[in-house]
Amino acid sequence: MDQAEGINGIDLMLSGMLGMFILSLGVIFFFMAYQRKILKQQKEHQEKEAEYQQELLRANFQSQERERNRIGKDLHDEVGALLTTTKLYFQHLDPKTAPERFTEVKAKAFSLLEESMSTVRRVSHDLRPVVLERLGLVEAILNVVDKINSSDQVEVIFEHALSTEPTGEDALNWYRIIQELFNNTLKHAGATIITLNLKNQQDELILVYKDNGKGFSEDSDIKHGLGLQNIRSRVSLMGGSVEFKEEVQHGFEAILKAKIKK
Repeated sequence: MDQAEGINGIDLMLSGMLGMFILSLGVIFFFMAYQRKILKQQKEHQEKEAEYQQELLRANFQSQERERNRIGKDLHDEVGALLTTTKLYFQHLDPKTAPERFTEVKAKAFSLLEESMSTVRRVSHDLRPVVLERLGLVEAILNVVDKINSSDQVEVIFEHALSTEPTGEDALNWYRIIQELFNNTLKHAGATIITLNLKNQQDELILVYKDNGKGFSEDSDIKHGLGLQNIRSRVSLMGGSVEFKEEVQHGFEAILKAKIKK
């Protein structure tokens, strides 16, 4: 009798332990399922937040472009590059320069000033660059490169291997980004050589930009200035990435990537 009661007690204890084990497993599985649900909700929330931020950014830039189109004062992107190049010509106007060369440089400088004034009038009607609209991104870049190279003070080496060019809003974004990079180099770097490479890698457009200027430090106002912030914003708008590599006295390098929309 005592032996039977002992066996029943052991069975009861084993049953209790088994029940606790099953209950513990249930709690663990419930906790894991709950954690997965929370993580999934957090991921969905982050994705929605990122999409929302992208939409806000897109709306912001579209609003800026419309406003610039209305008031016709896109000096930074359009006229800024022309005036910066004109400055290079005026720096070349030295009394010691041979008369023929002096006359040639002066004529080019005044020609650029006239083009600047013409551009101011044009952007009040149509902000989008005519060459970009008619001939595409590569030809628009070549147009800017030719103007800089004609100054004989900075050499731009432009290489491109684009099987597919961006169009529409993305083409304008890339054009503005490249203008901004040129302006930063011409205004701040003191560079003599700029290399620009555009290529396709699968469905991405990759831009590698380098100059041999003085670079800038980590806490430089240039790094945190409006120009590079605009570049970051435009690349973000296209869902791409940007990496700035800089070292004082060793030039500047930027690597930008973004998918080409089909």
